[in-house]
Formats: sequence, C-alpha cells, structure tokens
Amino acid sequence: MDRRAFLHKAGLGSLAVASLPALTTAAWADGGQTTFHFVALSQAPAVGSVVPRTNMSGTGQVNPSRVVGQGSFNIFDNASPVPRTLLAFGTWKAKRLLTFDLIGAYGALAAGVLGLEVHLVREFPSPAVLPATLQIICNLGAAGLSTGQPEGFTLSIPDSPFGPFVPLHPEMGITIFTVLVEQRD
Repeated sequence: MDRRAFLHKAGLGSLAVASLPALTTAAWADGGQTTFHFVALSQAPAVGSVVPRTNMSGTGQVNPSRVVGQGSFNIFDNASPVPRTLLAFGTWKAKRLLTFDLIGAYGALAAGVLGLEVHLVREFPSPAVLPATLQIICNLGAAGLSTGQPEGFTLSIPDSPFGPFVPLHPEMGITIFTVLVEQRD
C-alpha cells in the first residue's frame, strides 16, 4: 500500500472511531477486554549513596475479573557512572488482579489505573521469584482524562531494600489502555 492510500484509510478509520466514543465505553462496560502496554522509568528513595531507578516494560490484557500480562525490568543505581551499575534485572508476570478503574475512553484508547500482584523473576544478582505489587497509571491529556496521579507505574517489592518505585516524571514513560479488539480480520 502506498503512503497516500495508507493516510486515506487511516483518516477514515480515525474519523469512524472518533465518532463512536460511546461504543468503546459500552464495550468495556459489558465486560470487554482491555489491553495495556507500558514502557516507563520510576525511582525509589535513595539508600545511602545508591539512587535506585527501574526501567520496566510490559503488555497484557485485563477485564473486570482477570488479568494476564508480562514484561521485563532493570533496577540500577542512577548515582553510578554510565553504564549505570545494575542492581537487579529479569522478567515479570501478572499473578492476580487487585484493582481496575477506567475513568473514560477516548476513541480506541482509555485512561485509568490498573493494580496487580506480580512475580518478579529475577535473573541477577541471583535467580529468585519475588512477589510484588505493580500499579499502572494512564492519563489521556488530549481527552482531558486524568487519574490525578502521574503517568507511569508504581512498583512495591516487600522486604526489598528499595522502594516503592514511583513515577519520576510524566515524560519518562508511556502507558496506554486500549478498549477496541479487532475481530473483523
């Protein structure tokens, strides 16, 4: 498909979706599935001379009663020289839905807060499975939809020397909830 045809189709698709915001909200209200994606940076309070930060990413699906999802993380000392000293890294997997509050939809996207229990599957410094709580926050400024919290994620790891990790700046990550699932193809 050439660029002109793509832009033409994209424009028509965007117009159609934008004209049906009630449809996307209704689909979610009926127990439809919502997808989440995020890539963000959060920071915990300093411990001595260590300034712990974590890069985290993930994707998954959630409905009012269940969540599935996974991703990866790096925890590093932001006070160390580049390349920053890694404190831990690994993957994570959703284990249980705690809360899910969508505050509104805007076309195909939505704003809200997702809280879940996760397992951090640490590879370094030594293999371990660590239970944690992850909260993902998404605001949509273009729609005037704000949770009242900064965009990003909060990560709490019980019995960890670091935490909780909280969003550093709204500009340090992207989170998004999508409420449309393509079923016509």
